[in-house]
Amino acid sequence: MHISDTSSPSAAPIDARARFPSSVAALIPAWNPPSVLVGLTQELIGHGCGTIVVVDDGSGVERQEIFEEISDGSAVTVLHHPKNAGKGSALKTGLRHLLAHHPHCAGVVTADADGQHTSADIVRVARSLADCGRFVLGTRSLHQNVPLRSKLGNTLTRRLFRWLTRTCVSDTQSGLRGFPMPIVAELIRLPGDRYEYEMTVLAYLCQSMRSPMEVPISTVYLDGNRSSHFDPVRDSMRVYSVLLRIALQKSQLAPRANEHAAY
Repeated sequence: MHISDTSSPSAAPIDARARFPSSVAALIPAWNPPSVLVGLTQELIGHGCGTIVVVDDGSGVERQEIFEEISDGSAVTVLHHPKNAGKGSALKTGLRHLLAHHPHCAGVVTADADGQHTSADIVRVARSLADCGRFVLGTRSLHQNVPLRSKLGNTLTRRLFRWLTRTCVSDTQSGLRGFPMPIVAELIRLPGDRYEYEMTVLAYLCQSMRSPMEVPISTVYLDGNRSSHFDPVRDSMRVYSVLLRIALQKSQLAPRANEHAAY
């Protein structure tokens, strides 16, 4: 059985003058984001990004100043959920908005709002997406300067994912991704409203022979990853439920394969 390998070499510094492709949009889901979100959007605009969609996923009143500051009415559009609906739901809201209001875009890059993704890395993924026109995944080096909890979780998930999908992806939990616009409508229809949605998307694309082109990015964990809203128990169960569903589907197909073999 074939195992597609999407590994990549270590990240190289990006030219500070590198421009964000005009045909690509940026999508940032945000729930009670830190103030670094302001600097991130400003840097992206400085790199030439003309379409940035930020989805406020039910953040508290005390964080609304951040959204007001970044909403310039030009490059940045802020959409609001009345209450927290989950990262997957926020991503779908942003993707629907882009399909409806920016159909000219060739693709979209999704990034986190908590400072784990630098503007340089977002530009790198956007440029790769514009160049290749296929699913792009920003992948981190998980060998050093990574909190033990994150390293163990990533390692286990990566191995399970490879075993179940027969695809080697070096960073299954990276939220920095580039999607060509023609597949966005498919992604919106996939199930999941919280962190499990990203695993569903990755599995769906890999199982449909659209494994990602990997682009090395920086490994950034601020304050031991304290800014992350990922619940190590509840959200891990949701993510592994996706992998369990894949395993059950494989087990249901196995008897059919054996029946054909008998003939």
